[in-house]
Amino acid sequence: MAVCEILCVGTELLLGDILNTNEQFLSKELAAMGISVMHRSSVGDNPERLAQELKTALGRSDIVITSGGLGPTDDDLTKEVCCEVMGFELREDEDTAERIRSYFKSKGGNMPENNLKQAMLPVGGTVFENNHGTAPGAALEKNGKCVIILPGPPGELVPMFNESVRGFLKKYSDGAIVSHTVNIIGMGESSVAEEIEDMFDAKNPARRCRIRHRYEQHRRARCRSAQRKGQKDSDCRILHGGIYPQKAD
Repeated sequence: MAVCEILCVGTELLLGDILNTNEQFLSKELAAMGISVMHRSSVGDNPERLAQELKTALGRSDIVITSGGLGPTDDDLTKEVCCEVMGFELREDEDTAERIRSYFKSKGGNMPENNLKQAMLPVGGTVFENNHGTAPGAALEKNGKCVIILPGPPGELVPMFNESVRGFLKKYSDGAIVSHTVNIIGMGESSVAEEIEDMFDAKNPARRCRIRHRYEQHRRARCRSAQRKGQKDSDCRILHGGIYPQKAD
């Protein structure tokens, strides 16, 4: 099963200026595909720090997905740094340049020349068209590693993932990570933990159990399975303070 890391780029993320919803979206979608996300991190618009974070991620993961830093300005350097680290050459693609010009024309304006930076694409990489903006995405594969470069705006990243990246990633997926959430009424977190202690020590190392406290207690069991979503959780049981039902969807 492939291991993935998510690396979000943008100083605005570190300053707390925006809520990073890309991490949550990507994590959920990758889990549904059976691709494990072991690390998530954010880095500012600094090429040296970005390169270091990317090298660290590649040292422990099969796939690294970046979001952000694909704009036309001088501090948008994600694509350039990723290509440098992975050893890919960037070259202007005339078809992409023309598509960007057409995009601005359809909006009733002229394209600023700095937008041609977004038409610089990795030679030998897989390009993902952006049907909701001007920055294409890309996948760089070499030496058993894969870096996927996606735009930062969720309105561009989400449809690009759904339209192109999901299909591209299928070759890295051999199952699914199934997650069940059940509600427990009338028991505290520590009591629940004692009742299901054996689940924490399960022989299956891929199975995980976590207890959270919200308005009522939640027991969340995570099961990694080579089967599709919807398989039943054999660990459901009746607890002293209440019954928590099996939820298979």
